[in-house]
Amino acid sequence: MNPSVVVVTADCTSRHVTDVITEYGVSGVPVVGDDDRVIGVISEADLLPRLNGTEAGTAPPEADACTAGELMSTPPVTVRAGAALGTAAGLMQRYRVKRLPVLDDDTGALVGIVTRGDLLRNALRSDEAIEREVMDELLLHGLWRDPAGITAIVHDGEVTLSGGADRRDTALLAAEIAGSLTGVTAVHNGITWPAEEFAVGE
Repeated sequence: MNPSVVVVTADCTSRHVTDVITEYGVSGVPVVGDDDRVIGVISEADLLPRLNGTEAGTAPPEADACTAGELMSTPPVTVRAGAALGTAAGLMQRYRVKRLPVLDDDTGALVGIVTRGDLLRNALRSDEAIEREVMDELLLHGLWRDPAGITAIVHDGEVTLSGGADRRDTALLAAEIAGSLTGVTAVHNGITWPAEEFAVGE
């Protein structure tokens, strides 16, 4: 996802929304309420009927009088930050949208936006490229050389971690690192750690 999200509020005029979309080169924007929660989404398709007949970049008077709250599609189609990429792709296909506001798993606050292009870029990464990056990142963080050695195998974007770690925190960190990389759709953590460490940690 892209953590930098261009948003508008419900009281913005459609002229302002059009200017924002044009200035930032996006095809739509989330509409947020007073608490910064997403209450709707406006796409170019929502704006076109109001701007019909526009000439030389000048919108008709009724376009300026219309607000984002009146134009937006609601309820908004959103996705949680922790959702798999396949879930996001399925929502886009089902609801025929090009972008999804991404919400924090716990608070529901807006934390980013994901587009069809983002999903395609992830899908185009080969398993081999992802696997190399996972291992490079594990080595960079000193995890590759832990006791039995943590290794990674990638298939269809899903990372399977195996091997041994000195403690549970190390195993969880390895999974977190792998899951943060572009192209990773899921992480299966099979890393083991000493039983006595597990007991003390619990």
